[in-house]
Amino acid sequence: MRRPPGVVTSRQREIRFTPRAPVCYSIAVMRLPLRWVLTITGILFVAGTSQVGVRTVSGAEASMPAPRPAEVTLRQVHLIETRDGSRLWELWADRAEVHEREGYAVLSRITRPVEVTLYSGEGQLRCTANRATVDLATKNVRLEGEVFGRSDQGVEIRTESVRWLAASRRLQTDQPVTVSRGGMVSRGRGLEADTDLEQVRIFQNITSQLRPAATPVAPAVRPAAKPAGRKAAP
Repeated sequence: MRRPPGVVTSRQREIRFTPRAPVCYSIAVMRLPLRWVLTITGILFVAGTSQVGVRTVSGAEASMPAPRPAEVTLRQVHLIETRDGSRLWELWADRAEVHEREGYAVLSRITRPVEVTLYSGEGQLRCTANRATVDLATKNVRLEGEVFGRSDQGVEIRTESVRWLAASRRLQTDQPVTVSRGGMVSRGRGLEADTDLEQVRIFQNITSQLRPAATPVAPAVRPAAKPAGRKAAP
């Protein structure tokens, strides 16, 4: 449909959350006359220049704009993202903040770690972390803080930060990482891997060692009780 002149239309987006009861949050299509947009921009510019004259701002502060408050804040959330009828990921968190204008959502830990399940055609990866950031456009997920993941085959990964790309369904990190597969433990820095951790590539400072298997402890065996016999006749 052709847009009339002098009208600004924002993209329509819909974000679905399923906390204790299903909640649906959406940004509706907004139509603003063009002169309103120019007027608001001019007011913001004048306010910004007048603030510089009142307060001296250091170079570091000037280069880092203050974060805007989230448009939506939810607690005890469960997010599900699908593509072409199949699931991309699921996330559970104590708290979620949606920054619609900036195009991302932040899920954080309050009492329990953030739980994430990443899906691919080869398998799943269940992870925990202190924080998860979701790109609302690409659906990429970044996990940060005590990240731990375990695949369906029992392969484990530990790191402080990892990114999952929705387009390729692969993991990437440039941080120190530990990968455990059975009794083999590999450490290094930087990693790229499939979601199911069947194909893993560590880039730098690689060391591997075979973890000794735990020796099973034999249960204590009590001596068999002697059967009670008859006393011999005197």
